[in-house]
Amino acid sequence: MGKVFRNVSMIGCLALPFGLLGSERPQKEEKVDRELAKKIQKSVAKDDSLQASSRKIEVTVEHGTVTLKGEVQSDEESQAIQGKAESFVIQETPAEMVVELPDVKNQLVVTPNQLTVAGP
Repeated sequence: MGKVFRNVSMIGCLALPFGLLGSERPQKEEKVDRELAKKIQKSVAKDDSLQASSRKIEVTVEHGTVTLKGEVQSDEESQAIQGKAESFVIQETPAEMVVELPDVKNQLVVTPNQLTVAGP
């Protein structure tokens, strides 16, 4: 019985560090990601150069990677929003967290407003 207990204890001691190193993200990193997403979202929402419908995009940040989702009116708006996100990433990422420049994944869909012109 003592030998079995010792083996189980040994396995538990070896497994403990792996459990502590799991996929848990440091709280500081999660907080930085949330704050960055809010700042990008707020900046896009306040940008009067964008169509009102284009200002309602979804911004998420995970492990420093920004993802932009939603519908915009043109490629120009899509690029403007991506540029705004990239600028915030460069400005807001703490130096100690920068290993490489984070990605900005532009998943915005261009759906131009279709204006219907009445016939004669």
